Amino acid sequence: MSSWGNLFKRANSYAQASAQATLDAHADPKIQLEQAIAGMQEHHRDLEAAASQVIAQEKVSKMRLADLSQDEARYTKSALAAKQQGNLDAARTFATKIASLRDQIGSLSAQIPQLEQAAADAREAVQESADQLQQKVAEQGSILAQVDQARMQQQMAASLKQVSDLTRSSDVPSFDEIKQKVAGQFAQAQASAELSAGSPEVQEMHAHHAELTSEADAILAELGSGAYQPAALGPGTAVTGVSGVSGS
Repeated sequence: MSSWGNLFKRANSYAQASAQATLDAHADPKIQLEQAIAGMQEHHRDLEAAASQVIAQEKVSKMRLADLSQDEARYTKSALAAKQQGNLDAARTFATKIASLRDQIGSLSAQIPQLEQAAADAREAVQESADQLQQKVAEQGSILAQVDQARMQQQMAASLKQVSDLTRSSDVPSFDEIKQKVAGQFAQAQASAELSAGSPEVQEMHAHHAELTSEADAILAELGSGAYQPAALGPGTAVTGVSGVSGS
């Protein structure tokens, strides 16, 4: 491939690299996408302008070659006519111009294949750039849809996280938390009562209560039989009736 072809290939690569740099330079994916497409379109226009110059140079060179060939044919005809007329000076003048034209024709003819190759490479590079640009524009819609979908998923995730954070950070206990707390306190109270029931103090209290109960039963029996005598009265003092009032 000629140097012109390599130049156009590099220009096309630069367009893609520039679009990628634009894509990495901004935050909003939609703006990134628009700028990337705009960058590729701008480089495509530059590529077309450069290719037009190469193709125009090829055409101009071929047109120039055609003009030189016509001049050579005309001067050749004039040189032959002058020679036939015996005008050798005029014939030599025409022959000199023919020699100069042949030198230009030879030099230009050697350049034409290179110019043709450069023009072909330019057309190929422009077509490749146009195809890639068309492909990127066609993909733009699906990428924008993916951007919208990604944003919706991000918003949903953020909302769920906010709800989760609010749930964790709430100072008001839930119904289940209160239920578990009350059940724990009740079980702890039962355990404490069970452990306390076996202590010496509690057992002594139960024994004392039993003694009082037995003594109360004995007093009631004495009151029923009339034999009850209050502890504050002396010996021989009788108590009549269940009211505990002594006789006069």
